[in-house]
Amino acid sequence: MGSRPLALCFLLLLLVSFHAHDFPRCADARPLPFEKLQRYVSVLGSLGIVCRCCDGEAGECRSRWESTCAKLDCHPSKF
Repeated sequence: MGSRPLALCFLLLLLVSFHAHDFPRCADARPLPFEKLQRYVSVLGSLGIVCRCCDGEAGECRSRWESTCAKLDCHPSKF
């Protein structure tokens, strides 16, 4: 009678471990729309974090941009 609950627990453990492999380990990333990106940059700026767009020729950076930025560089304003 003591081995039946143990076997059920083992079976339940196997089922849970097999179902755990069905979930993806990482999420797909997508670029944010420009309006949302600008909003996040302004929120970060209010927290003391400065963001620049560094996707120009030879890695040139600018503090304002009109469209999406491929290489956004954000750091605390003290650095």
